[in-house]
Amino acid sequence: MISSLTALLIVFAAVIGSTAMIGVFAYFFHRIRQIEARTTGEAGSYQLADQVDAMQEELLTVQEEVSRLSERLDFTEKLLMSGDDAVASGSSE
Repeated sequence: MISSLTALLIVFAAVIGSTAMIGVFAYFFHRIRQIEARTTGEAGSYQLADQVDAMQEELLTVQEEVSRLSERLDFTEKLLMSGDDAVASGSSE
């Protein structure tokens, strides 16, 4: 028969062993999550870089359009001013 002290030691070893195994599993799960977060973070930074590139392209497009509109506005103002000058010079005669 197993003495009560031996049985107590076996139970104690099983509890400590299972606790150690839980600790080991917890550590591995923690490391896996850190690695996944780092991988996701890198993918997130690549995605963010792609978004920044897209926004830069869009900004360049908008800048070109504003430049063209500014040139058209300047041209229209010159036409209107020359028309006002012609009307002013024609009415003064």
